[in-house]
Amino acid sequence: MTNLTYKIIFLSVFIFPLTVISQQQRRFVAEWEPAWGTLIRWPLGIPSELVVELAEDDSLYVMVESNYQRDQALDAFNAWNVNINHCRFLYAPTYSHWTRDWGPHYIFNEQGIAGIADPIFNGYPWVPGCPPSGYKPEHSNSIRAGILGWEEDDAVNIALADSFNCPLIALPVYLTGGNIMVDGYQTAISTQQMLDENFPIANEEVFRQMAEDSLGISNYIIVNNPEVHGIQHIDCYAKFLDEETILVKQVDTWNPEYECCEALAEHLGNELSCFGNPFNIIRIYCGAYNGTEVAAYTNSLILNKKVLVPTFNIASDESALQTYADAMPGYEVIGFDWEGWYYYDALHCRTMGIFDRKMLRIGHKPLEGEISFSGLPFIKALIDDRSDAGLVEDDLLLHWREQGTTFWYTVEFYPMEYPDSFYSFIPYPVIGTTYEYYIAAADSSGRNETMPRTAPEKLFSFTVSDLTTQENEYSNLSEFSVQPTIFTEGVEITFPGVKEANLCIWSMNGQLVRKWHYNQIGKAGKIHWDGKSMTGEDCSEGMYLVAFIEKNGVQVKKIVRK
Repeated sequence: MTNLTYKIIFLSVFIFPLTVISQQQRRFVAEWEPAWGTLIRWPLGIPSELVVELAEDDSLYVMVESNYQRDQALDAFNAWNVNINHCRFLYAPTYSHWTRDWGPHYIFNEQGIAGIADPIFNGYPWVPGCPPSGYKPEHSNSIRAGILGWEEDDAVNIALADSFNCPLIALPVYLTGGNIMVDGYQTAISTQQMLDENFPIANEEVFRQMAEDSLGISNYIIVNNPEVHGIQHIDCYAKFLDEETILVKQVDTWNPEYECCEALAEHLGNELSCFGNPFNIIRIYCGAYNGTEVAAYTNSLILNKKVLVPTFNIASDESALQTYADAMPGYEVIGFDWEGWYYYDALHCRTMGIFDRKMLRIGHKPLEGEISFSGLPFIKALIDDRSDAGLVEDDLLLHWREQGTTFWYTVEFYPMEYPDSFYSFIPYPVIGTTYEYYIAAADSSGRNETMPRTAPEKLFSFTVSDLTTQENEYSNLSEFSVQPTIFTEGVEITFPGVKEANLCIWSMNGQLVRKWHYNQIGKAGKIHWDGKSMTGEDCSEGMYLVAFIEKNGVQVKKIVRK
């Protein structure tokens, strides 16, 4: 921001209050959150190349029934050059390889403790659905693709909770994993089949109440069954890519499911995300591989910073992978050709994330589009270290730059009065300028995270459309003064006694020049700034911002060195 011909609003004081960020509450972990690794089952239902990839950078949890099965798996893994050091074998009887459908849903309770939800699993009803005009809820559990053995899969979560030493959350309803996707806040999406399957146990009202009480799902979106006839799982038709973006299947006009896929995209596009905006709908073209059977590209796995996609050795594979790459910058998108994938059962169905229960999580509602600010561009975040090792304060940073430039500026995040809540801001906003930014955090357990998770490849951005001031409106902010405002040798900064505050000085180009921390309760403070930087160098002539930062808000005043 060295071009002084920009229109800059010079104010004697910027004042803005801090608002509450949603605190810890019961929530269902989203697929893109930090994961230890992936759960699969032996005998396998996935190709060897996928096993190698799952164990390359993350832990691979393998369900086996005996040491004999473990040894079988080890022999195969060694032959395929799987990273055995990343493999962990868990013991429990299983009937099927569909770990997605009967595996662990991770839920954080109100105290931030992670547990495993344990719903009922009893196979797969096959029911009619598409077209919407001919669909009528069956309320039937009688048609299932299997007869015996589901009770083994149904009991696996009990063994997993014991293996991972975490609580088991009893959930006496069906919650088949392939038919639920969540945003990590309070939204879940399933097809009508989720309600129909539960009807003999719980009607819609009871099911929704249980989902809210046990899973933290207060916004449960139910869409029409999109499949002509089958298990009606949402993961073969749509996928959350982040809190505001949903990937939706697109097929040729001749396909019998064309109208249903279009109706699904329209329905989801009319729903609101957890941030109050309409969902961003991205379509992924799914070409046919066998008659009317089409590739299930939405049936993919997000594993930390990778996206693992089933491919079908058909022409649309390349465009599907490119769709993911365009929609998810910074993620490594990898396709896996295999003849064992089906239109209703592919990679996502046969894998299940095992999440980091001690994760470092950043929650943030992005600033987007053109925004008018009262004071400074103010950025809030929920930064929660579930390890309880403590956050590293110096590593809680807002990284920002003007769009089109390459140099990143950093500003610290400061605590609000509410637990795990922090704020930061861009010191010198310029009307008409677009800013890019991301958030970084670290805790003392060694965990590091950014938001977006693939920053700086993916960034948030907004444009400053207007700046105003609301001087003296907020009586809970402690007044401070800077004298003189035009100086040569130095300035005196005075402020009343507060519980805790930071005093920061920024230069015209957005660099932090000096910083002081103050925590003398009830005693007024006075600081002399001699015009020198933190390294002892004389600061050049020009304009500077002095920011008094406390938990109630921020006041910023301008001074000029001549």
